[in-house]
Amino acid sequence: MTRTVNRLLGIAAAAVLAAGILAGCANTQTDLHPDTAAKLQDRLQSLARSAADKDFPAARTELDLLAGDVSTAAANGELSAGRRQDIQNAIDLIRADLTAATPTPVPTPAPALQTPAPTVPQSPGNGKGNGKGNGKEESHSTDD
Repeated sequence: MTRTVNRLLGIAAAAVLAAGILAGCANTQTDLHPDTAAKLQDRLQSLARSAADKDFPAARTELDLLAGDVSTAAANGELSAGRRQDIQNAIDLIRADLTAATPTPVPTPAPALQTPAPTVPQSPGNGKGNGKGNGKEESHSTDD
């Protein structure tokens, strides 16, 4: 329980760090476009909510979307290379915390396959049902 709480605190701290990077004091027009900053902060808030709710798959999805948004913003010139690297470092930290906070599924063993016992073929006998046959067919003639 304590480990989970510590992991959640780590995720929250990383999210706060990333928010600080997004809202940094040196926010100039060439450093981070204001519309891009607002979009990234919204994505980060959604990620933090998912992590706080222990919905780690949703948090990972939001993190992937954030990383994509950062790449797109950088490609469009809305984010400086230095700011992009700072945000990417925060994304990497959050990803590591999410991975550590996600419980490892315990594999369930496959049920053992039961093979039927081999059957021993029965010899056909002599056909009279007395079990004394030699396995060869006998011809019976009847004289009526």
